[in-house]
Amino acid sequence: KSKPIYTEPLLVFGANVDLKIGFVGREEELRRLQNVIYGAGGTRVLVSGDVGVGKTTFVNYIRAIASQNGFFTTLKEIAVQPDWNGVDFILNTLSSIYHTIKIRNDLKQSIISTENFNKLQLLVDIVEKKDKEYGISILGIGGNYGSNTNLSIPSTNIHSLQTFFEEIVNEIKRSGYKELIFHYNNLDILETSQLQKLFNSIRDFIQTKEVNFIFIGDLTVPTAINQIKRVSSIMTETPIILGGLSIKEVKQLLEKRIKLLEIPNLTSIKPYDDEVISKLYNLYDGNLRFILNSLSTVFCELVKDNPIIITNKELVNVLSETGKKRWLDKLTDNEKEALFLILKK
Repeated sequence: KSKPIYTEPLLVFGANVDLKIGFVGREEELRRLQNVIYGAGGTRVLVSGDVGVGKTTFVNYIRAIASQNGFFTTLKEIAVQPDWNGVDFILNTLSSIYHTIKIRNDLKQSIISTENFNKLQLLVDIVEKKDKEYGISILGIGGNYGSNTNLSIPSTNIHSLQTFFEEIVNEIKRSGYKELIFHYNNLDILETSQLQKLFNSIRDFIQTKEVNFIFIGDLTVPTAINQIKRVSSIMTETPIILGGLSIKEVKQLLEKRIKLLEIPNLTSIKPYDDEVISKLYNLYDGNLRFILNSLSTVFCELVKDNPIIITNKELVNVLSETGKKRWLDKLTDNEKEALFLILKK
């Protein structure tokens, strides 16, 4: 059905592998984050860790479980950008709500009023067109709105947008949801000054009652946030730091994916020896993304008509030859000499 060695995060909705079945490990971290979110009346939490350890999948798992327990959460995480200010942050949060309501047929646009749904759509146009001078009153819109529609949308200042966001939150709550969860990625691509400026501008917004804000970044992000005392003081919990999965969990994860992605009535094989995973695990200090990428490289280089099972010998040979072809052979003699001197030292 799909490659079991994909590196993309597991999704809350519509993934090849059911997130609630395909997730492995993290019991203590899951317990901590769930305890913070459930019944807290609104939270602000940072999840941190090295690139490739599975931060996005971890938060998506929490959101998937919460969505089955009466929480509203968006289809996808929100990717924060370096040039965002507070207005951009709120606009993109509102845009995420709009797309979730529009795409998910089970919501049927019934959790908020038609008027507010139409206002959301107009605000999404601002996000997508990046036109901050958009008129605050749209008259005679036509199309799906009707030719005589009069809509006054919030002006694009942070206070007005926050008030509108709170109105949307209250409507979603009245429709039967307990609380809301939003998931923000990419904090590590912001310079410290950009990150601090953004969080200073959204400090009041992320204190909206009965809304849970989960932020993801690498290990540099907690330090940057802690330097902003007025922001660090409102964080609900100390950062949740994710390390790598154990070697047993990595093997379990791959075997689970192979099982879940089997095609019925066909015989499947595990296409590698367990020693291969052990070797890659040690080579990459347990970084799951690097392990999966290396496996993918080996499989692509060893495509055959008949099923194959990768051994340690083939793993080493293929990765060595691939590295030689892709990088080493493109270096000059002087560059090679410098490289090997560095390795030796």
